[in-house]
Formats: sequence, C-alpha cells, structure tokens
Amino acid sequence: MADTTYRQLRADVQQLARSVATDGETIRRIGQRADQNAQAVARVADGLANLEVDTHTTGEAKDTARVMRGLSQAAIAAASAADNVAGAARAADAQARKSHEGIDEQVGAMTVPMAKAVFYEQE
Repeated sequence: MADTTYRQLRADVQQLARSVATDGETIRRIGQRADQNAQAVARVADGLANLEVDTHTTGEAKDTARVMRGLSQAAIAAASAADNVAGAARAADAQARKSHEGIDEQVGAMTVPMAKAVFYEQE
C-alpha cells in the first residue's frame, strides 16, 4: 500500500484537473486550426476545379480537406472529453474536501502521533 496522504492526494487531483484542462484547450486550438486549414484547402480545391485542373489533382486537394475536417472534429471531441475529465477531477477534489477536510484538521491538531496505518486495519 502506498503512503499517500490526504493532502498529497488532493494536490495530485488538483494538478490533474489543471493539466487536463490545459491540454484540452491546446487540443481545441489544434482542432480549430485544422478546421481553418481544411477550409483553406477546400477553397484551393474549388479554385483548381474552376481553372479546370485535372480531376486527380483537384480530388487530392478535396480529400486532404476532408481528412483535415475529420481531424478537426476528432480534436474537438477529444477536447470535450478532456473538459469532462477535468470537471470530474474538480468534483472529486470538492467531494474529498467536503467529506474528509474535518478529519484531516483533527489529525493535524492531535498532540499524540498516529500509529502506522496497518494498526487501524481490521483483521
């Protein structure tokens, strides 16, 4: 059993929430940029078609735009999932605080040191 303390666990959960939220925003920006690029490539493909460039070249440009739109949609979905994970981590931290903060304060205020955790386990 790891010697994880209440404070350390809360700090880890809070850091996880911040990290996932930050990464989610980064992924969201990448998705938005991919969408902008997909639109630009689609405009180029349309321009090529208007200039009657061969259909193979025009088709490749359209395929590239389609792939980039898919990337954008996947990135936005991943960012949404990251938002959910960050929210769940914040909720877990709030619940831990609500449920255990008083216990932690009482343990910290004790003048007698606590025994090792194994002492308090049931047989």
